[in-house]
Amino acid sequence: MGLFDKIKGTHTDEAKQNDGGTSEFKSIVIDTTNVIKEVKNVAIANHLKVTDLTFTLLRTTTYYSDEKSENNEMNEDELKLLHDDGFLLNPNLKLTQHYRIEIYKIDDQEDDHTPLPDITLSGNKSLTKIIAMVAKSNDVRFTPKLEEKMIEDIQIKKIKAGILVGIRDQNMHKEVKKIVANIRVNGIIDQNQTFVVCQGVDEIPCVNDDLIFHYKKKINAKSSDGKVDYSKRGFVLAVDKDECIIEYIKPQVGMPGRNCRGAFIPVKEPRKANDAPILITPNLTKKESETSIKYIANRGGYVNFDKGTYDIQDQMEINEISFKSTGSIDASLGSNIKINIKEKDILKDAIGAGMSVETTEVHVDGNIGSGAKIKAKIAEIGGQTHQSSYIEADKIIIAVHRGEANGIDVEIDRLEGGKVVGDTVHVKHMIGGEIIAKIVKIDNLMSNAKITASEILEVTELKGTNNKFIIDPSVTKEFNELIESINKKIEKLEEELKAFPRQLSSKKEFIDKNKPMAEMVKEKIMELKRTGVEPPMTLFAKIKDFQEKVIDYNTFLQTFKDKKEELQEYREELNRVQNKVFSAKIINHSAWKEFNEVRFRLIYPPKDVTYNPKEREIAREITLKDMGTGEHRVMRSTEYSNK
Repeated sequence: MGLFDKIKGTHTDEAKQNDGGTSEFKSIVIDTTNVIKEVKNVAIANHLKVTDLTFTLLRTTTYYSDEKSENNEMNEDELKLLHDDGFLLNPNLKLTQHYRIEIYKIDDQEDDHTPLPDITLSGNKSLTKIIAMVAKSNDVRFTPKLEEKMIEDIQIKKIKAGILVGIRDQNMHKEVKKIVANIRVNGIIDQNQTFVVCQGVDEIPCVNDDLIFHYKKKINAKSSDGKVDYSKRGFVLAVDKDECIIEYIKPQVGMPGRNCRGAFIPVKEPRKANDAPILITPNLTKKESETSIKYIANRGGYVNFDKGTYDIQDQMEINEISFKSTGSIDASLGSNIKINIKEKDILKDAIGAGMSVETTEVHVDGNIGSGAKIKAKIAEIGGQTHQSSYIEADKIIIAVHRGEANGIDVEIDRLEGGKVVGDTVHVKHMIGGEIIAKIVKIDNLMSNAKITASEILEVTELKGTNNKFIIDPSVTKEFNELIESINKKIEKLEEELKAFPRQLSSKKEFIDKNKPMAEMVKEKIMELKRTGVEPPMTLFAKIKDFQEKVIDYNTFLQTFKDKKEELQEYREELNRVQNKVFSAKIINHSAWKEFNEVRFRLIYPPKDVTYNPKEREIAREITLKDMGTGEHRVMRSTEYSNK
């Protein structure tokens, strides 16, 4: 038989076609290493479309070649070697398969009444793992050949995809058996099923050496709206104690693999390009493992690289903070970094316009520019602040203040129209501006100032007019939080107490209505006992039920009283808090001047009580007194109290 006859098949003498005398194609059995190519050739030779044909796998033969021999047919025992990763990872090993297939027209396929579920194959990128997905179906049904047909369907799909057949596919047979068993019991596939069809050996890529500067990752030049903030350039990079700041990743050799097509997957040798020695001071510790070398900070501070050596320092001296030189500095309040800014020229800004600084301590010899912001635990300004600047710190010391400062303990030599919010504020000279604090002390007060305190407002020497002295307990955050907390408790109790009177009345009415009956039952029990007759249990049950109702009423009544008492306590506490205005005082060690105003602010009900001191009036202490009749009177004393 010639090659043409082999492709055409063995039925050359059968019925002739009307159009050209060529024989009608039935089927053909072929041995090949390339099934797809053979199907295509058969289709062309028989004037058919490739989609008209399909094939059945009759036999698979696997061959291997290595450094010792070539094209060795693998017997059953040798095929077991393919389960050994070591055998597969021989780079000289080559695997090929020859397939005996029968090609035939799809229309001629025998109908064996075995409807198959839809099965699709997919794989990972390197094809070391092939996954089958069996779609859920209500149309499948169990037949004795279902398992065989599903395996055959998967094998054909593997051949079409160039995947080796019958190698490392034990899981496929186990999973198909489970699916078929489920179909036999339930009659359907109720959800998609996925399983591993076959699995090669995954390659493990090599790891190139790398030098990671972890501390530099803290640079975030983007603002909250995602725009780049070019003022933040990471001039100071803060780190915490025990933080890894630098890490050298050692090069690591990879491991080759082999995919489900039998192809060897080589891996590259690791690159080594970052192994220059890193010099550190005792402020860092070197910790080495098999895979990396880490450099750990022994203390909090900022990373300083000088003359090829890395160090952790906690103090920095710079001439200025500006857009051109450093950009904004963000080192966090807990960084333990102290920044000293040395620019003293009164015509220049030590912290430039629009710059922000956040660190533990900031000490500035000179001025703060427009729009500049400082956030620290300690902030000390030796020059003057711009009126649009902002400073926030626990401890604030400023020479000349024109902007806004918010802190706990604030000391200012000269306040010129600026604003200060704090717990304790001490100002030596005040010319205009505003202060809001618990305790305020001013050595020399000129004119046009507004001073609000919640406890003490003290002036050593009053020299000007048009000043407002205000006592307002509500200016502190703690006060408002406490008031809000008490009010919520009062509101909750008042809401709970609304239902009590009605329920108490209902319970009391029931008791009063049933009390005569209970007395009669009790007398009946006593009478029966006197005559030696055991009273029925129903009588005892009635008495017990009535007594339980009485106990329930008394318990409910006591709860009502307790809640009313608790409400009263909260109201008294609210009054005590709000009445702190009566313990606050304004102290003036000098004579008063005209056109100054003293104001006491009551919270509940809201009310202001004002007083305008007279020229040369001597009133060392001014307080507010509750006269007990709804009247409040400003009290002036020429003596200092002991409090």
